[in-house]
Amino acid sequence: MANNRSPSFFLTLLFHLLTISASFVQISSLGFGINYGQIANNLPSPSRVVLLIKSMNVTRIKLYDADPNVLLAFSNSNVQFVVGLGNEYLANMTNPSKAQSWIQQHLQPYLSQTKITCITVGNEVFNTNDTQLIMNLLPAMQSVHGALVNLGLDQQVTVTTAHSFNILSNSYPPSSGSFRQDLLQYIQPLLAFHSQFNSPFLINAYPFFAYKDNPSEVSLSYVLFEPNPGSIDPNTNLNYNNMLYAQIDAVYAAIKMLGHTDIEVRISKTGWPSKGDTNEIGVSPENAATYNGNLLKRIEQKQGAGGDEEDDLRRNQQQQSLPSYFRSWKLTYMLYASRIIPSFEPP
Repeated sequence: MANNRSPSFFLTLLFHLLTISASFVQISSLGFGINYGQIANNLPSPSRVVLLIKSMNVTRIKLYDADPNVLLAFSNSNVQFVVGLGNEYLANMTNPSKAQSWIQQHLQPYLSQTKITCITVGNEVFNTNDTQLIMNLLPAMQSVHGALVNLGLDQQVTVTTAHSFNILSNSYPPSSGSFRQDLLQYIQPLLAFHSQFNSPFLINAYPFFAYKDNPSEVSLSYVLFEPNPGSIDPNTNLNYNNMLYAQIDAVYAAIKMLGHTDIEVRISKTGWPSKGDTNEIGVSPENAATYNGNLLKRIEQKQGAGGDEEDDLRRNQQQQSLPSYFRSWKLTYMLYASRIIPSFEPP
């Protein structure tokens, strides 16, 4: 890759619990973690999951909640946890006393034996049309962080939230990345929060959607990490040979445009669907295998500046109200590692 940059990933593998793909085994020597989703049929018990995690030498798990059964099951393990507060909690979390009560009830009892290192407050809140929810996001994050400070836990547990890539109004060229104008009033103070407390900016980046929406203009090889001429940013002369890295630099550029070069961007989710409806272009097991396999190779090769490449494993979630492709993501990638994609610097 011409610009010699690469993200590290928390890899999410959708598969039946006891069926492990060859590519997953090949990267098991890297540090990796599990994205532990629980919206599925026939889920194994937490105690069975513990055995599987230990067999894979997993060191990190991301929960979408703070399930006490899971946290207890992993007591005295070497696994670090990211726990989640869903959007439905945001209104209550704006109340400092309720935020502190939640931490005291859902986190503090387990911290002495279970390593909980991060709380994600809400998910893709700016991608909703709920103005009140959007307005509640930062106050909720502030209350949760304030409660951690009060309880003496802020050096142990960080606070962040995950965003949709749709919060950008422009992502091409990457150096001209910018946030949507209607969101600036919310994103600017949010960036100040990240800067002040040194917490990461999480983004869900899916090159699949860019290809699906504009297959005549977006090269399939470019989004699948296959050999291609690349795309040169005219402002920086950086040559991107895949869309994912370009998307990440676009986020860095948008953040820099608002005055920050001290915030790390982390990929909170990415992937490719293996199955969809007949009108969903680009959706196939072959493309999913290519995207995920090529990304795994880049992780294994530790391209760029290096860092902790982490895998994340998740069950195929049965959300029948979503488009078919949402129910068939063979692999997605979650980044909760050290930043290894620096913001671009013009020559």
